[in-house]
Amino acid sequence: MNDAPHDLEFVPLDADDDETVGQWLDLTAVATAAGPRSAPPCNVDLVGSLRFAPPATVLDDWVVRAGDRVVGSLRLALPEGAASVRVDQLLVHPGMRRRGIGRALHDHAVSLARKHGRSSLTATVVESLPAGPPQDPAPAAFAAATGAHRSGIPAGVHQWLDLDRHDPLAGGVPATPAGYSLVTWGTVTPDEHAVPVSRLELSLGDAPADPAQEDVRASYARQFETMRVGRGRRAHHTGVVHRATGTLAGYTSVSKTTGNPAYALQGMTVVHRDHRGHRLGLLLKLANLAYVLRHEPGVRLIETANAEDNHPVIALNAAMGFEPYDRWVFWTRDVGSSD
Repeated sequence: MNDAPHDLEFVPLDADDDETVGQWLDLTAVATAAGPRSAPPCNVDLVGSLRFAPPATVLDDWVVRAGDRVVGSLRLALPEGAASVRVDQLLVHPGMRRRGIGRALHDHAVSLARKHGRSSLTATVVESLPAGPPQDPAPAAFAAATGAHRSGIPAGVHQWLDLDRHDPLAGGVPATPAGYSLVTWGTVTPDEHAVPVSRLELSLGDAPADPAQEDVRASYARQFETMRVGRGRRAHHTGVVHRATGTLAGYTSVSKTTGNPAYALQGMTVVHRDHRGHRLGLLLKLANLAYVLRHEPGVRLIETANAEDNHPVIALNAAMGFEPYDRWVFWTRDVGSSD
């Protein structure tokens, strides 16, 4: 069936348009429940996302109406200085699928990408792991039908930790190696760690260990925090300091939304290259999990994702009880000047 409604209307999604935002929230909840495994959407987080974008990124949000009903939505992310536009959301109400609405949303995304002067669209498609539960093949088929193809970027492995089935803290938190000490903080990074956190985050721990080097601005960490606070998210961090130099050698982060007390997201874990080989990554993750559970005792499910070629971190997660669930495969298509 491909009988697209003739009265489709594309409307920019305005955070102050309560009626349209309410329908968008309902659509997101219904579409998410019918899709791959994920944390239930949090309305505070979603509404906040309309006002607070990630650092160095512009979001372009739209809904499509059939009559007075929102039947689909589109979110494009435009990273600063990039040639591509990332499709962060392309949703069609489950009761309105196979009517051409998805294709209309895709075509609108192509038009917007050209308008923004970008040369390609990218998107993440959930696919099955060989030993994981089967995933719906329709999104990959849709991507292929629009002219997209798998990119050369390594896929992400999506893992879940169920604390009712696995207790990574049963053996306690490992001892901190000699010469190091642990520090913890909440959503807002202390001033003394803002530049090191930014440098570690942006370089993945491979930047030169030069405390005087200020080529990474502290504003990255602050911009990320502004987004988190604006979206009602909380975060818990544990860092490891090299005592002799006072350098933040690594850190890890777990965050969560306001509306999902049982769900959390394991974010960045990074150790500077000069301090690897001391099992600091496992120490950071376990110490931070203990820290999280002291402040968020309702957390039972934690998700994370890493590039499938990041074997050390995937293995570390598996040792904690994280189980692989699906793959996040990157697709791309050129938009050119015309189809």
